[in-house]
Formats: sequence, C-alpha cells, structure tokens
Amino acid sequence: GISLLAGSNASSTQYIEFGFNTGKFNGSSLSVFSRGETGLAVVGGRGRFMRAKGIALFNPILINTTNVIIEFNFTVIHH
Repeated sequence: GISLLAGSNASSTQYIEFGFNTGKFNGSSLSVFSRGETGLAVVGGRGRFMRAKGIALFNPILINTTNVIIEFNFTVIHH
C-alpha cells in the first residue's frame, strides 16, 4: 500500500491505500482518508471494494526512527 501524511501534529490529514495481492480480493484495494484520530474513514476502493464505506481502527504496535508497525481493523460495506 501507500501512505501519505500532511502535517506534523495529531490533527494531520492521512491518506492510506491498502492493496491486496492474494486470495479473493487479489487486485482490489481500500482507500482511507481522514484526520489523525483513532477511527479513520474508509472512503472507497477498487476492484471488489468499489464504492466501499466504513471505518478503520488502528493500534500502533511499534514506532521508532526506522520502523512503523500498525495493526488495522476494518469494518466495511462494499458492493
């Protein structure tokens, strides 16, 4: 996936694209766009997630100067 962050504080705007390359969602992706909160808005997607809506909750596992590991839990409605 890809992740972009605009700003340097807790209210920064974030865009994250989660791509899938195996299984029944192979070639599909989820798009998340939101401000720096624990619940991020799922605003769409591609492939099997076309017109997806929902929420992505995240839990930082490890953040240091060279690595970032974050666990995401999605609740999504898609067509």
